[in-house]
Amino acid sequence: MKRRRAGSALIEFAGSLIIVTALFTGIFQFSYALSTYQALVNAVRAGARYASLQPFTPELAQSVRNVVVYGDPAPQASAKPVALGLTAANVDLILETGTATVSIRGFEMASVLSKIKLDGRPTVTFPLTRPASK
Repeated sequence: MKRRRAGSALIEFAGSLIIVTALFTGIFQFSYALSTYQALVNAVRAGARYASLQPFTPELAQSVRNVVVYGDPAPQASAKPVALGLTAANVDLILETGTATVSIRGFEMASVLSKIKLDGRPTVTFPLTRPASK
């Protein structure tokens, strides 16, 4: 009789372990995606703010892309991106009359179980605060 109970407990433990592992994996997946997305929001906000404060030059677009990807307009060669897989090609800058809009295009967030495609998200628009060009 004790032998049957011991086997039953082992099967219940194995079933519970599978459920708990799946639950923790899901929590980790969600937390990682949320953390990466928040890092992207902060990076895009910093890029839009940088674009709104700088005078217009031919190098402005690349500087803004560097701010979004690396957090620095002139990054070191060893700089790491704020999100794994983010490149300057994923950063979209639109300068319109009075505003600077920065967004992420064609970026896939790698996560444990799947990839989350971000196209046009996050997007931030800042009013231009630099002096008007003559």
